[in-house]
Amino acid sequence: MQLAVEVGHTVGLAVGRVEHDVLPPEGVALYRIRGLASRTASNSRLANLEELLGAADVVHLQNVMNPVVLKRAVHTGRVIVTIQDHRVFCPGMGRSLPDGSRCLDPFESAKCDVCLADPVYRERLLRLTRERRDALKGAQLVVLSRYMADELTLVGLPGAEVIAPWVEVGPEREEAGEYFFLGGRLVAHKGIASAMDVWRVAGRPLGLRVAGEGPLEHCLEGADLLGWLSSPSLEGELRRARALLFPSFWQEPFGILAVQALAAGTPVIAVDSGGTGEWNTSGCLRLPAGDDSAMVDCIRDLAGDAAKAQRLGREGQASVAEKFSYGRIGEKLRALYGGCPTAL
Repeated sequence: MQLAVEVGHTVGLAVGRVEHDVLPPEGVALYRIRGLASRTASNSRLANLEELLGAADVVHLQNVMNPVVLKRAVHTGRVIVTIQDHRVFCPGMGRSLPDGSRCLDPFESAKCDVCLADPVYRERLLRLTRERRDALKGAQLVVLSRYMADELTLVGLPGAEVIAPWVEVGPEREEAGEYFFLGGRLVAHKGIASAMDVWRVAGRPLGLRVAGEGPLEHCLEGADLLGWLSSPSLEGELRRARALLFPSFWQEPFGILAVQALAAGTPVIAVDSGGTGEWNTSGCLRLPAGDDSAMVDCIRDLAGDAAKAQRLGREGQASVAEKFSYGRIGEKLRALYGGCPTAL
């Protein structure tokens, strides 16, 4: 949005929920349409949507999962949809099987019973996933990683444009940090419990600070819990950390927190899954999903070798500057949106 405003476009932002501590950029009109927040097919509380869709030269949908809204927007012929997660092509846990391995099968009832045992619940999620997928046919899709583009192709949605978020690199760090950092939603598929167990097995060689909220807070005894952090606070925590632990259990669509850590000069101990291949080649210690012993070794390694952590941090910053700078990503966005004067 900020980029569009800066180059003179008229931008309106329609949202299903209003976060009182999050404001749109100056110059962006804000509209509340409650039905945008629905995760199921619903025509309810969509007043003014047709008027806004009709007035826009470009309609950009992001984090909209209501198939009715998706279908209406695509019908305009002027829609760009950013797909950030798996909910349009996987009814289960992010293309990950219960044992942590990657699911390679397209979604269908006979195979999804491995993850969704209850047949009624399974059929409901399969139907909803199909509705979302089918509603998007014909739309210009944008994804954050090649992994996501490939997954969409498998379910009949080819041609997605890969445009990662831009992240600006901070100043070079003068010293290694004194704690490990873990962040995000505190849920099972993010590998939170596994990371805690590994840190303890490694002997807690440095402290562990955790940002985020979720049902697994009870697993974090011994760590410093920070709750959700503002962007400046998060950046500060990352810059002071020895390394970020990135243990995602599922097929990560991209992993923006890891890129932010690398931009801050902080190395990442990263499980190799999903879209992490877009950034985990420099500044990272990579390990296979489920290899807890390898993560123990990585934690001990960086805890005992501050110079190595700093070297990896510099390598990560250089890689982010090359791949995810505003100049590089902004160029792709300008090419995608062209010269359209009005956007929703």
